[in-house]
Parts: sequence; structure tokens; C-alpha cells
Amino acid sequence: MRGEPLLVAVYGEVEGIKGNVVLLRVTDFVFQIHCDSKTVQSLKAGERVRFHTHLEFNQDGFTLYGFLDEEKLEVFEKITRVSKVGHRTALKILSSVEPDEFVYMIKSGDIERLSQVPGIGRKTAERLVSELKDEEFSITFTMNREYLDAVEALTVLGFSRSEARDAVRRVFKPNMNAEQIVKEALRLLSKKV
Repeated sequence: MRGEPLLVAVYGEVEGIKGNVVLLRVTDFVFQIHCDSKTVQSLKAGERVRFHTHLEFNQDGFTLYGFLDEEKLEVFEKITRVSKVGHRTALKILSSVEPDEFVYMIKSGDIERLSQVPGIGRKTAERLVSELKDEEFSITFTMNREYLDAVEALTVLGFSRSEARDAVRRVFKPNMNAEQIVKEALRLLSKKV
């Protein structure tokens, strides 16, 4: 049984970044915080940030994982409780999809789309859906299959996944079909050029 976490958050200044590890200065200490790649890409040295943390202990010692929002931490912790799915896999998932997208894929049983996440094969996707479909998540989402199809269509058109997600998120309304979402997102993206 899991007890209360020892360390729930750290606040400090980014001293440096090494791969997917952020070096965070907190007074006289520098913590190594393992993050997903999207989090690392959003940070720069000298920036003050607060990480919601997960402290893991195993035979190799302590490892600290950090997330800029609690939703990502929640999804990370639920993923790591799935049998045969480790912390690295959880970080790969969160580097590829937003927490609300992940929850939607789990709740809708979208094994096909989940297995397209880098590092996730069909068996892992099936295990994730099987073990997490009945879990309660605090994340609320308004997306549907049309939303995800629109993101995919925009990436096929050459936009990065983050550009596509951002544009779709800004124009999305639940009654729109994928074609309408893509049209509106393209209109928005063309204004940025």
C-alpha cells in the first residue's frame, strides 16, 4: 500500500538541462528532475518553476520525476502502476500526448491510436487500456474522435504535433466534425505564417 508522498513539489530556478533531466536549484541544493521531453523543451536556464513531483526509490537509489501540472503527474503515476510499464515508458507517453488525450484514448478503448505512440506497441496499449479503463481520473476533457482525427490530419499536412494540438484545441467545439475542425485550424495556422 502506498503512503503519503514525502515530496509533493519543488520550486526553484532551472540551473541547466541535460537530455530529459532538469537541474533545479532550490536554495543550496540542486535536484535532478526527470521530465517528459515537452516539459524540457518549454524550459530555459534561469527560469523559476514549480514541479509537482513523484519520488521513486528502487535498488539503484532515488529518482525524482517532475511535471509542471498536476494532471501530468496524475497520469504518470497511474501509467506506472500498470504491470510491465515503467517510468521511462510513462515519460515517452507524456512526451507524445497530452494527459487529456491519453485519458480519452484509455476511456474510449482506442488501442490503435495508443499503439502509435512511440515506444508503445499493441500489447502495451492493450494492457494500458485493460488496467486503466475503470480508473477514475480528475482530468476533464471535451475532445472526441473528431478532435483526434483533426490533430492527425494536420500532422499529415506537415504541422508538428504540438502546433496541430494547439490549433485544434483553440478552435474545437464538440459539435464539429473533423473536416470542420481542420478547416478552422488551418485558418488559424495560416494567420501565424
